[in-house]
Amino acid sequence: MPLMHHLSSEHAILRITGPDARSFLQSQLTHDVTALSLGGWQWQGYCSPKGRLYATFALVRGAADAYLAVVHATLIEALARRLTLYRLRAKATIEPATDLAVHLHLAEPEPPTAIRATLALGGGRWITLDASADAHARVASADAAFMQRWMAAGIAAMQPEVTAATSERFVPQMIGWDRVAPGGGVSFNKGCYPGQEVVARAHYRGAVKRALERVELAIDGALPEAGTELTLPDGRTGEICNIAGTSPGRAVALLVVGAKTD
Repeated sequence: MPLMHHLSSEHAILRITGPDARSFLQSQLTHDVTALSLGGWQWQGYCSPKGRLYATFALVRGAADAYLAVVHATLIEALARRLTLYRLRAKATIEPATDLAVHLHLAEPEPPTAIRATLALGGGRWITLDASADAHARVASADAAFMQRWMAAGIAAMQPEVTAATSERFVPQMIGWDRVAPGGGVSFNKGCYPGQEVVARAHYRGAVKRALERVELAIDGALPEAGTELTLPDGRTGEICNIAGTSPGRAVALLVVGAKTD
């Protein structure tokens, strides 16, 4: 029977705490942090001043002045540095939560005794965050086949994830981040944040000429990496946002592609 629950070796947690944590995050991220209730979560993005996504992640409100960001491990240090750079006088602490572990589930999880949060992503995927004293020891046992199934389920649900390989490559609309389920990852009613003018202009003027598509691919050899450009049978080129092997010689991917031309 295939494994349905696993500790993630590809994700890490960034903790943001302090009396100014909410207002600081509200000034930096794409979604409305003030709408988060205690124990709730939402998709979030962090953009460059040019409106390109540095990172996408799930943000959990663990307490009145404490937030947890579930980030791809390749981006955790860069995200922490950049948020710290823009913290200025805000009373907020930004640090990796090395005492917590990210668990991925392809079936509804049974809450562990040390659970901190459960995120129902939809598409048959859940994330739980818990305190695990032996988390680092168990990371080494991460199952590659499970991770391929996890990514394939996310691709099927049209839930893209920006990693270091695709950081600063896409504005949110290129990967459908404004429409990602559940709840979207962009608010067009909140105040300013880095890149907000670019993102708003793309929304109201329809200035984005590339969009996310889910495609099945025949693969000869190793899986191409995220950020690789491919040519589709109709002649369009697409850039891989996420990809997962589904069977020998076959893969499914989220590609950012241009519009069809006659």
